[in-house]
Amino acid sequence: MKFSKRGAALVATGIAGAMVLSACGGGSSDSGGGEGDSGSGRVIFGESTDFPENLFPYIAAGNATSVANLLIRVLPGPYVVNPDFSVDWDQDLLASEPELDTSSGQVNTYEINPDAVWSDGTPITAADFEFTWRANRSSDPADGGCPALLGTTGYEQIASVEASGDDDKTVTVTYTTPFSDWQSLFGNLLPAHVMDNDDPAALCESITNGWPIADGIMDDISGGPWQIKAENIDVGSQIVTLTPNPEWWGEPTGLAQLVVQNIGNDPTAAVQAMSNQELGVIYPQPQLDLVSQIEDLSPAVESDVNFGLSFEHLDFNTTYGPLSSLAVRQAFTMALDRQEIVDQTVGQFSSDAEVLENRIFFNNQPQYQDTAPDEYKTQNTAMAKSLLESDGWVLGSDGVYAKDGQRLTVQIDTTANNPLRETTINVMIPQLAEAGIEATFNANPDIFAGAEKPTSLEAGGFQAAVFAWVGSPFRGATQSIYEQPQGDAIGQNYSRQGTQEIDDLFAQFQTEPDPDAQAELGNQIDALLWGQVATVPLYQKPTFIAYQSSISGVEDNSTQAGPLWNADTWTVQ
Repeated sequence: MKFSKRGAALVATGIAGAMVLSACGGGSSDSGGGEGDSGSGRVIFGESTDFPENLFPYIAAGNATSVANLLIRVLPGPYVVNPDFSVDWDQDLLASEPELDTSSGQVNTYEINPDAVWSDGTPITAADFEFTWRANRSSDPADGGCPALLGTTGYEQIASVEASGDDDKTVTVTYTTPFSDWQSLFGNLLPAHVMDNDDPAALCESITNGWPIADGIMDDISGGPWQIKAENIDVGSQIVTLTPNPEWWGEPTGLAQLVVQNIGNDPTAAVQAMSNQELGVIYPQPQLDLVSQIEDLSPAVESDVNFGLSFEHLDFNTTYGPLSSLAVRQAFTMALDRQEIVDQTVGQFSSDAEVLENRIFFNNQPQYQDTAPDEYKTQNTAMAKSLLESDGWVLGSDGVYAKDGQRLTVQIDTTANNPLRETTINVMIPQLAEAGIEATFNANPDIFAGAEKPTSLEAGGFQAAVFAWVGSPFRGATQSIYEQPQGDAIGQNYSRQGTQEIDDLFAQFQTEPDPDAQAELGNQIDALLWGQVATVPLYQKPTFIAYQSSISGVEDNSTQAGPLWNADTWTVQ
């Protein structure tokens, strides 16, 4: 999950009684299409995470919360994840509930709504499902795949995607091996008529390049109620304006515009903007002062804290000298008092906050088990030092261990302008110092950039990093974080660690049809992940949403669907 690099200035003005920004760029209130059938006014959403670098969601450069928020009602998908973690089939994209046939292997059938079209009028057909599968099925160039892909889980288990019916509106997906999380696939459906290329190398090049933010989405294409036009993207002001899709066949949007303004994670600026009605909706990382000050704005502003499917964690780069040693990673983890980290951060504004002891499941999921070994449950400085010394490290006169002339120092990267993360690391630093480990804080603006940025996670140019993964009820997606890298194809495994045993269990996890048996496999995987100690879970990350009482329809969705999951239904008084 990404968080904002910098803030942006906010200026208030009035139009049709809605919350707006002056000089916000990216179109006026009558820009875009389809507004004759849509609502009036516009809402400003204050995006606290990084301004997007790239809008293509299947590569690292587009793997950002801000991108997911923008695309949630632009690129269609067959299923909708609800705020209560339940899943429903999308009655706009599809004409009927998808069918699952397991009588011989696994076959899924989708019937596309006959009215469903892309924003340029091209029908949405089985070709789009087939292309989305083909673009994501492999990361191996020798197999026609693309190493830039974040992951291929699920798609690589599909044998074919075929069309039927006179208008190619029926899709039959046949699997080589069953995939239990099949409802998670095709969630960002890609337009075949715009992107397809018969040359796999050329297709991989276009996937790798993605959709740079300044250029917008290829051909301004949309298959949802909102559309993002390149002319409505103001990179300098960090503003993206969404307008109604002129070819949308479903219920019209309740607004004429949805303006997404990057505001950074400065609580003072967020509170002031909400107080002055410069912003309509915010979804910042919660902090004690922010939560209490926003609550003081009631009843003009409504707010809510929830615990969703994302978690804060510490990642080690196992290719970095000292951290390539399992003993050092173990000692580092033993030196941490994770309860104190919770108490000094999210515990400040929610009594429900607790230490997370699992990477696959969350504290409020029935599948959750505490799989952490006892030596990591509480701070154990003495054991950490003993382990380091058994690994050849010698405590120096300055209180820091050294080995072969190298001091045991680790730089912990995180995103800039994120007080909660800065506090998290600043709590860690003295804990680690007690165990003879020197740690430093570093706000890295390129942490989530592509491989071309040497200090990014993808490039491996970090030592340790604190950030969050935002998930969904489909836990099979975690495979790309923990499976062994294959050459340049690291997926999302920025720690660059893994074992065949974990990969084999994930293979079973992905195909196990019984939910209880799948949960047991997930907890077995997490127990093995504790053996690697390549990542350390810290806490389930709470979400905080606040909005002007004059806006109707706002509802937090603390899954990967995010706060804009139903923004097409919002209205303003």
